[in-house]
Amino acid sequence: MQNTLNHLSYSSISMYLDCPEKWRRKYLAGEKTKSGTALAFGSAFHGTVEHLVTHPEAQADSLPTWTEQFEKAFTQDTYLELGETREEFFNEGIRMLGNEAIQQQIRKIQPRHDIAGPMIERKIELRVPGVEIPIIGYIDVVLQDGTPADFKTSAKSWSENQASASLQTLFYLAAMNQMGWPVNWKFQHIVFVKTKTPQVQVLEHSHKPAELFFLFDVIRRVWQGIECEVFPLNPTGWSCSEKWCDFYANCKGKYLEG
Repeated sequence: MQNTLNHLSYSSISMYLDCPEKWRRKYLAGEKTKSGTALAFGSAFHGTVEHLVTHPEAQADSLPTWTEQFEKAFTQDTYLELGETREEFFNEGIRMLGNEAIQQQIRKIQPRHDIAGPMIERKIELRVPGVEIPIIGYIDVVLQDGTPADFKTSAKSWSENQASASLQTLFYLAAMNQMGWPVNWKFQHIVFVKTKTPQVQVLEHSHKPAELFFLFDVIRRVWQGIECEVFPLNPTGWSCSEKWCDFYANCKGKYLEG
């Protein structure tokens, strides 16, 4: 088992917690997953924001320059659900970038700088006692005051609880602390919301260092499950559906045919 994995990530740990069988199919069995338009949209929008923050001179340019950057980032190699078109997702990105509130928020994002330059898309690594492989991830941006932040796109507004309850924030803070980076124990989610009138949320919350013990316990237990090859099904999970699980057709779905 150990020979097939060289690291974990926050997303893989989250997937195991949601459905261990889904994790097994993706990370051990190597079953193919779809690259959907919603995922491609989020990735392209994220890449556009990252480019604009990294190159502040581009922020003063006209909107066509912003949308040109989005077009470069928006891949055409994506899976389309019935009734979807790439054009509608592309146009959604243009609509979002044309919103004044979103433009203003992007211009407000000021990254911290170190010897390597602006702290954008920085790789982090966390070592947990009892877990033989590292947990690896990437921080979207570290702000000037040292607060790490994550860019998200969402169809609807986030709640304060949705942001503060995320284990992802603890993972970032734990890794930064372990790597010797200055940590103020705060975290920001910058959420770009695709509502009729686009909006942006900046949700900041704080954590206590003692919470890292809980994070480590969660990661250790996930690792123990992986080592012992414990992969139970979770048919009651939110993602157990044809829409949200790439493996549904070969799992629960195959028993519903006919």
